[in-house]
Amino acid sequence: MTRHPAPLVLTPADHAVLGAAEFGTPGLVAVESIGPFTRVRACGPLVTVHDSLIAAGHGIGHHPHRNHERLFYLERGTFDHDDARNGISGHVPEGALARFTEGRGGMVHQEWNHGAVDAEIFILVAATDPIPEETSFEVLPREAMPLYPETPGVVTREMVGPRSPLPVHCDVRSFTDTTLQPGTALTWRLQDGEGALLSVREGAVSCAGVDLGRKWTVLLPPALGPREVGLTSAAGARVIRAAFGPGYGLVTTH
Repeated sequence: MTRHPAPLVLTPADHAVLGAAEFGTPGLVAVESIGPFTRVRACGPLVTVHDSLIAAGHGIGHHPHRNHERLFYLERGTFDHDDARNGISGHVPEGALARFTEGRGGMVHQEWNHGAVDAEIFILVAATDPIPEETSFEVLPREAMPLYPETPGVVTREMVGPRSPLPVHCDVRSFTDTTLQPGTALTWRLQDGEGALLSVREGAVSCAGVDLGRKWTVLLPPALGPREVGLTSAAGARVIRAAFGPGYGLVTTH
């Protein structure tokens, strides 16, 4: 029988909170579960995971990135993208997923919230292998995301995955927003070599026998062999899930 590594449970106290001191400008907050400011430096292809806020009327100015892909899921509000290096710009409406493919040439981008409400964004940053030659930007609006029941009382909205029309260049195989009605359960099936991330957005769930509250994170390191992860919610919940390939495995500082 294949033995899988235990889930890594991150409470809100385990996340790093970045603000004006780190970004060099006010109006930005990022709660990091994976990245250079936490003890988890990578999980699979994911090198950064941020639960981010751009305050109304604020943003981050032009700065460079290359080689990675960024998936911005806009849970609330709007923002505008401008890539000065490649002459690419666009608007991201509420509920959309924006895909930033940096490519070998990289991008010099600015993200700004011109709206009247704070923009709340869940961000995955993943390695690309092979690295695309071209930089690109694409928005998948909420109404174009497949919406389907997984089991009775459990409904999933798919941003990345086999049903989604949005192609990605990183090895993120699914990225979904799932609502569980009170008293429901879900079996989450991961394939050979896959890892996964779960973030509780609303309510509370039990994942693999561990009780999780709002803004808790669970990481399932990539492992050999398929596995099933049980999710249950007595009072109801909304969770974001991502499944991904082996990438770097699990990289921690200790």
